[in-house]
Amino acid sequence: MGKTLKKNENWIIALGAVAVIGVFAACGFDYYYDLNDDVLMKDILAGVYTGTPEGHNIQMLWPVSAFISLLYRMAGTLPWYGLFLCLCHFGSFFLIVKRSLSLCATLRGKLCAAFAELFLFGALFLKHLVFAQYTVTTTFLAACAAFLFYTTDISLGHKEFIRKNIPVALLVMLAYLIRSEMLLLVLPMICAAGVAKWGGEDKIFTKNHAVKYFSVIGMLLIGIGLGQVTHMLAYGSKEWRTFTEFFNNRTELYDFQEPPAYEEHKEFYESIGLTESEKILFDNYNFGMDEEIDEVMVGKIAEYAGKNRSEATPFLQKLPDKLRDYVYRFTRGRGVTGSDHPWNYAVILGYLLVFAAALPEKMREGQRTRKPENFGDGQREPELPGHSESRASAKLAAGIRVLKISWKLALLFLVRTMLWMFILMRERAPERITHSLYLMELCILAAMLFEEWREIHSGAVKKYFGAASLAVFSLLALLVFPDSVREACAEQAYREEVNAPYRELYSCLSGEENSDNFYLIDVYSSVSYSEKMFADVDNSLDNYDIMGGWACKSPLQKKKLALFGIDNMEQALREMDNVYFVKKSDEDMEWLPKYYEGHGMPVRTERIVVIAEVFEIYEVSED
Repeated sequence: MGKTLKKNENWIIALGAVAVIGVFAACGFDYYYDLNDDVLMKDILAGVYTGTPEGHNIQMLWPVSAFISLLYRMAGTLPWYGLFLCLCHFGSFFLIVKRSLSLCATLRGKLCAAFAELFLFGALFLKHLVFAQYTVTTTFLAACAAFLFYTTDISLGHKEFIRKNIPVALLVMLAYLIRSEMLLLVLPMICAAGVAKWGGEDKIFTKNHAVKYFSVIGMLLIGIGLGQVTHMLAYGSKEWRTFTEFFNNRTELYDFQEPPAYEEHKEFYESIGLTESEKILFDNYNFGMDEEIDEVMVGKIAEYAGKNRSEATPFLQKLPDKLRDYVYRFTRGRGVTGSDHPWNYAVILGYLLVFAAALPEKMREGQRTRKPENFGDGQREPELPGHSESRASAKLAAGIRVLKISWKLALLFLVRTMLWMFILMRERAPERITHSLYLMELCILAAMLFEEWREIHSGAVKKYFGAASLAVFSLLALLVFPDSVREACAEQAYREEVNAPYRELYSCLSGEENSDNFYLIDVYSSVSYSEKMFADVDNSLDNYDIMGGWACKSPLQKKKLALFGIDNMEQALREMDNVYFVKKSDEDMEWLPKYYEGHGMPVRTERIVVIAEVFEIYEVSED
């Protein structure tokens, strides 16, 4: 029994660490889909959107999307998408902890390492565990892959090294399938880790080492390539290709540009056939109302908006401001507006400790060189043959080690700077992206720290440096953890308050007396809603849809509308007796009759019910 426990102690401790943080999060909070985007993805996969679990969920690549939809087809009442995200999060954490434990020699060291990682992981990323978002999920997997790769035993032969890194390739492939854009964003960091790992070889340019590292690179590229090819085949129909172009143009327009004001750019809008009453659909995101708004028109507006923004603020003019913003975010501490604390402090500590891990080796070599002792009459002990050469060799080796870690850290910092400047220059840096970049960088630094620590041969120095490193990160976690818990509690309380009227609304819309009706919801009236992963799971077909968003004009939306006899929103809302318009009380209503009037089809709008004193339902009819 004792031998079995000893053999499997890494598994047991790692599973224990995952269980602790999982149970803590589950007992203290409800798991949520972070954004309404995630809710819609779940609805598509589960069959809530079209009545049938769909393999094309638009945001993910087809293979993983099809796999999750298959699970819903087999057992449609289970929350498979939520389970999948949690498995990715906690599975990545488990693999990192387990690999960390394999690098520690004693049980006490393993327990201390697991505690520090558990505490720090919870302190920094509790919110992203509780409020799950597939962008962050991608980085969990990618960061785990980078950690596993960098901590692979460098002395292994090329065949064993390649075999050990098959899971790394699978993790990267899965990350790419979940959100390709995010994986490609952090891929330069993975490449930097690969270069640094290869640079740790005693002889870099050998045939075996080339086979070793290029084979791993090949596996990554093959995995990404297979995922992309199968996705392109699945979305290869004319209908999906047209929508994909629309989706990409819409993403560029709304995520990185902004539709220009109509009056100031009237000539341009008239040239593409867009009236002022139609332009407002771009402003309020309800462009699903107009069948004439297609991929070509959206592409032209996105291109025009990008050109205007570039002319208004040229690249070289914007660069110094964004560079100052980058330095400000990275260096400012707790309580400072715009600071990335505590993630920036964790990363800064990582850089310092990795560099410091190379210094004890130099000190150790100096201590091992015995100083000549004085003899009588002022004579000194003669140096043994080769002693001075050994001392010089030791100093040279220590210096080389410091130089090696210096260029590795410099490379990683250069890559992270380029990635940060990329997202800042594009003026799109939400937490799900910035925190993901910190997660990626922190895992690579942790891998470097473990590897440098293993190179310390002096038992005492190794013991005390390891203890000091764990203590530093544990102290940071101790300082951060209460704020992290308070933030998660406040976020959950806010979501509960915001979601209450939404739950009442959706309960009313799906009620038996309204089951034959269909409701078109104003986009900005729907964006605040988020949904719990594992509570009140109902995967039955919804009889409502928003009038814009990223699934708008997709084959899936057309399929959904067809189920309720709707060919297009504009006509259905005006002519069908069982189709209604829903908006928040504080959202504008004037745009709707103006839009119809601009098309020569005046309408009457009548409010028929108010729900939770927040939402209004309107009947629209021909005037």
